[in-house]
Amino acid sequence: MKKQSLWKKMMSVALAAVLIMGVAACGNDSGSGGADSKDSSSVEESSDAGGGESGQGGQETAGDGEVITLTVLGSMGGTDGVSTDDAIGQYIKDELGIVLEYTQVSNDRLKVMAAGGDLPDIVMLHEAPEMVQNLIDAGALWAMDEWLENNGDNLKAKLPEALKYSREVVGQGTTYFLPTEVQIANPENPNKNGFVGFFTRWDYYKELGYPEISTEDEYLDVLKQMVEAHPTTADGKKVYALSGWIDWGLWPYKISYPFSFGYTNLDNNQLYNQVDDLLEDEFLDEDGVFWRALAFFNKAYRMGIMDPEAFTMKAEQYDAKLKNGEVLVAAYNWCQPDTEVCGEDAGMFMLPGPFPYIPQIYPIESSLGYMTTNALVISANCEHPEKAMELFDYLNSDEGARLIRSGIPGEDWDVVDGVPQLIGTRLENFLSGDTVEPGYAKNRGLGTYNWLTSQTATNPAADGYPLDLTTSKEYNLQNVKPAEKDFSAYYTDGKAQYPGEAYVQMVEDGRFKTLSENVKTGRLMESVSDESAKIFNKADEYFQANIAKIITCADEAAFAAQKEKMINDVKAMGYETALAEQQEKFEKAKETVKSFE
Repeated sequence: MKKQSLWKKMMSVALAAVLIMGVAACGNDSGSGGADSKDSSSVEESSDAGGGESGQGGQETAGDGEVITLTVLGSMGGTDGVSTDDAIGQYIKDELGIVLEYTQVSNDRLKVMAAGGDLPDIVMLHEAPEMVQNLIDAGALWAMDEWLENNGDNLKAKLPEALKYSREVVGQGTTYFLPTEVQIANPENPNKNGFVGFFTRWDYYKELGYPEISTEDEYLDVLKQMVEAHPTTADGKKVYALSGWIDWGLWPYKISYPFSFGYTNLDNNQLYNQVDDLLEDEFLDEDGVFWRALAFFNKAYRMGIMDPEAFTMKAEQYDAKLKNGEVLVAAYNWCQPDTEVCGEDAGMFMLPGPFPYIPQIYPIESSLGYMTTNALVISANCEHPEKAMELFDYLNSDEGARLIRSGIPGEDWDVVDGVPQLIGTRLENFLSGDTVEPGYAKNRGLGTYNWLTSQTATNPAADGYPLDLTTSKEYNLQNVKPAEKDFSAYYTDGKAQYPGEAYVQMVEDGRFKTLSENVKTGRLMESVSDESAKIFNKADEYFQANIAKIITCADEAAFAAQKEKMINDVKAMGYETALAEQQEKFEKAKETVKSFE
């Protein structure tokens, strides 16, 4: 018998009300439509291939009370081949009769497995936007529509536009995947410290007397002064202002800088100007934001403040340098200096002046999520696809989504005085920075299942609080460090209590601009042909292999010559033809977006 969870006892009325409103809202949006990537085969072709409706009728369904195992392929955060036997995994087993067993493989290995028809039950696709279409074309996926017709209340209520995108834009009438990281806007709950950008060492900036910065050159000059004042760390390591890493492709150069001008990144080497609704190619737009980013990093290199190991090290090494004080600017918010090494005044925050936009200082509307880039699919090999869908629907309910984000109800969190709050060891460990019982949250399974839900951590449940309670303002306020207080007080005359609030105040004061949603047009493009996709991938690999050559140019003349060479090399791949096709897809997306309005 399934246990009566705390959540069900205390919140059933609120949940029912929200689901009714959500379904009503979904109904109101039923005339709207779709998102980012690929072309797909017709419904008839999909069915004949075994992934459509005709392939569903014979699927075996687990009986009541039976416990079944679903195999999962992807990055769940665990060890290869180990069943999910932690506390959260046990809770899911008790609730749904499902045991999860997973394996992690590279995307290259995934392609081999797909080609051999050797996929497990569920596949979590990560940073592989072309894989959904490839798997659809191969008939490797189970179509979700027949099940969704009479089931999936949570999926339909929480993800109406994401499902529409999956079905109409990519599946051409059939739903084959669920996007992840679908996000609801929440301006009243600022993120603790923004998202991506140029997070700069606050203590060193303060030490210089808070110099005014209004241009990129002035920013680089300030960074150089910091490096000159602190050329080495306490353990003798050389200090640089900026750095990078190689195992995320061109991420260090196409995210922080372009996002600071109101752009977002798309598939096929495209950057989308969300302010002006324009598509910009990274490589051939010679005056575009990507080339301006490379020029910015090249200037830093010529000033001696760009780390030469940026072109050889991995992300974990980059993080280690940030923590140790070897790098003074972080490209994202989730890594900060180790205060035991760098001092309690060490923190990294975004300074107003050099860049106009500050991205995602609070959760913004992103109804299409990560589209095909990070998606959930069910293999046509799955013996219990209905149970896989039941799992997805449960993990998109308020109960299931908060379970995997915040922990076991009654053990890790509880409703106290009408407010959901962390309790016990979970609370003590959070407030202590994971020192009361190191690894407690991870050992419970927190973080292991995040990619099996389509909702992001900050989305509010029926009670109005985030699924991940630690992302709420209440918990941000309980764990504010000295540097965070100092930064916030300086820029807001004490009005803001932590950096996220300070950024919101800076936007209101006109120091920064921000966007309140991910504009859909650039994300609603259908996929290009396989031939064009191969050209785009080849060009991306070429730029990754040559990124050091352009950033380490000795002067502006050398930069211009290397830039011309790289552009010509890419054109020689047939890139202009592929780009013309991409631009046609963008023009079509301008029409598609109207059905989502």
